[in-house]
Amino acid sequence: MWLAPCLLGLVALRPAANLPVAMLAPPERRDRMQRSRAVIYVDGNNLMAQRKVTKGREALAARLAGVRGAEVVLVFDGREGESHVESGHDPRVVVTSGGEGSERESADEWIVEQLYGGTSPSRTTDVSIVTADKLLRREAQRAAAATINPVKFWRRYLPRLKGLKTDYSNAPRGEPEDA
Repeated sequence: MWLAPCLLGLVALRPAANLPVAMLAPPERRDRMQRSRAVIYVDGNNLMAQRKVTKGREALAARLAGVRGAEVVLVFDGREGESHVESGHDPRVVVTSGGEGSERESADEWIVEQLYGGTSPSRTTDVSIVTADKLLRREAQRAAAATINPVKFWRRYLPRLKGLKTDYSNAPRGEPEDA
């Protein structure tokens, strides 16, 4: 006997096997059902303001390259007179327009626009924002996006996202080889 789908319609359980329906689907369909996109918006100026973080736009973009399982969008405040520029794909680098007065767009404003604007991520997208800015964190929470502290992102999340650290235990690595 099958149970009715849950309220969101995402998972129906089969009592005998207690497996989600997605696990019972053929492999090619299962991958599409389980796959969700992840986007990480990084407030570049905010991240560079933290201690022990690479300084400079290009250097920071190079350090963020190679993240697996998520699209990284590195957003910088444009300097005065600088126009809006988007480049790259690993990570995608966005420099907001640095005009004067009302023409100026901050990185925070651009990120919020992406959360609420016409190009907002779909419901199957996991959105995270790396910032220490209180107002941006509040807006992210309103939009149901996760927020990550820049120091924790730099020290803990980034190495794991790049596949450099996968073991969370303190177990010994193995026995040394005898010659």
